Amino acid sequence: MNEAGHGAGSSSRSLDNVLRILGNPGAFQIIQFTLLAIQYHPLAFNDFMPIFYGLPPHKIRCRNDTGVAEVSSKLTQKEMDSSTTGYRLYGPMHSNTNFSDVCLTGCPHGMEYVYPENQWSIIGDMDLICDKASLVNLASVIYFLGQIAGTPFFGWAADKFGRRITLLLSNLVYASLTAGLIFSRDFLSFAILRFCVGLATQGINSSFYVLIVEWLPPERRRTWGALAEVQYTIGALIIIVVAWHLQNWHHIQIFLAAYSTLAVLLIWFAPESLGWLCLNNRGKEAENYCNSVLKFNRMKLSFDEEKEIQLFVQTEPQTPKSVAVYSFADCFRTPYLRRTTLLSCYIWLAAYVGYLGIPYMSSEIAANIYVNLITNAALEFIPVFAAAGIASRFGNRVPLTLYFLIGGICCTAAGVIPGNTSAEVIAQNVVSFVGRMSLVGTICIIFVYTSELFPTVIRNNGFNMCSITLRVGSMIAPLLPIMSSQAGYKGSGFLLAGLISLVASAASFSLRETKGEPLMETIDDTIHITGKSPMAKLAELASELRNRRKNKTTTPPFSHGIILTELPLQARAPTVPVQGQDPSTFQDSDVDTLPGKKIS
Repeated sequence: MNEAGHGAGSSSRSLDNVLRILGNPGAFQIIQFTLLAIQYHPLAFNDFMPIFYGLPPHKIRCRNDTGVAEVSSKLTQKEMDSSTTGYRLYGPMHSNTNFSDVCLTGCPHGMEYVYPENQWSIIGDMDLICDKASLVNLASVIYFLGQIAGTPFFGWAADKFGRRITLLLSNLVYASLTAGLIFSRDFLSFAILRFCVGLATQGINSSFYVLIVEWLPPERRRTWGALAEVQYTIGALIIIVVAWHLQNWHHIQIFLAAYSTLAVLLIWFAPESLGWLCLNNRGKEAENYCNSVLKFNRMKLSFDEEKEIQLFVQTEPQTPKSVAVYSFADCFRTPYLRRTTLLSCYIWLAAYVGYLGIPYMSSEIAANIYVNLITNAALEFIPVFAAAGIASRFGNRVPLTLYFLIGGICCTAAGVIPGNTSAEVIAQNVVSFVGRMSLVGTICIIFVYTSELFPTVIRNNGFNMCSITLRVGSMIAPLLPIMSSQAGYKGSGFLLAGLISLVASAASFSLRETKGEPLMETIDDTIHITGKSPMAKLAELASELRNRRKNKTTTPPFSHGIILTELPLQARAPTVPVQGQDPSTFQDSDVDTLPGKKIS
């Protein structure tokens, strides 16, 4: 096992050197990064599309065989039920209502849905009102269930058959399913197609980011990885602007189908991962890719650089017996891993409950849903770039804790404000906006932070487990508006999101800081981590400081939890002469005069 691990490490270093030789970066790397990063767009499109699928009609008309006549929407339900005009008008209605207070009954001649301007949603196509109203939000849940179902399969497929082929097939299937949704007119077919779309998007998600990382040398992965995250925000901005101009969900779906077809054509030119090719004994293909990249970048290599590439592509792959097989169960092998896995999974869930939940509820407090969503998406660039700079300077744990704390407080405040007057509505908009911007910062941190918390051998398994809980959070988000209407209190959805974020703030503070720490490689590396909570560490530090004052000592308080002055003489720093002192005159008693050093 040790030999296998050593071989893997040597192969990794050789791959990093080859990636630097091929361009750091070159024109090829920049173009390839751009093509792969736009794969974030389908994920953003489908995360936000449920908002536009379920936009409500402004009015609903119930007809009879004599025609249509208008009745004031201010009439009570009882007055409308007793009307003899043959027409009942219900509206204006809310996108997040369950229609229980305006349920249409006794419309044997059908209903007419009236939308503002050119707007049209699946509610009008599929009569999703009254007892079918909850199906609007169920469609969102079904999509995220598809992503959860696809997580283990596509992760395995990318490792087994290659990142590129998995990405290509996922894009092809996604484009076909997106086009099929254009012709959906009943909820059953719509739900099945949305579930399959979730499967396909998870296949895209499981492949493109790995390809980005595996074509970048280590010194560029953090910066370029953050830039890739920006593409999600760009994708969200694109779909909101398109939805505002097209209005009709069929027309928006046509745009998605056209966009996904273009993505298939672009991804066709993306090469396979060099590391995956060599590990699967396909060194000749890897060499061809290297030559193509060098030619595209117009680079000439020295003899040593050519030899480096030749040695890499000729590396023998590891045999199955020499490589350990890890599973989700290994994420719970040690106390540190159990604690880290559970806390990380909850943090990912909480981040997406707030991040996606606030846009779903923002229609409750915004005068124009499109203006509200565009403003949120455009201003996301500020916390995205700020989070990258803050994390590089202050680490991950404290900024993540503060992001969740601010987001939780703002969500709670938005839920508490009644929103009955224009001033209160403005206040709700402001605090919910600040809360979402803060939660955007959590999204920018959790991916890199999680990769540093797990050892290399189970890092992908840890990511997949967190990805599952992320999708659970994505399913909870569209249900928050339903909770508000069912609970009878408009702000209850905000209150729940705020509570989840506040708990995530405490969970983030309980994680280990990774800034300046080397990445762990094996599960054995986690055994030596005590896993003490930050509060326990603070209590220990306070106790040590009290002992120092009591003993009136100037010795450093502790090093790795051991007080130097309490150690016996034999356990202190080795008795070595001070520089310039004659070794023959050095005595053990002189150790007390040596400068204090930490014992490691």
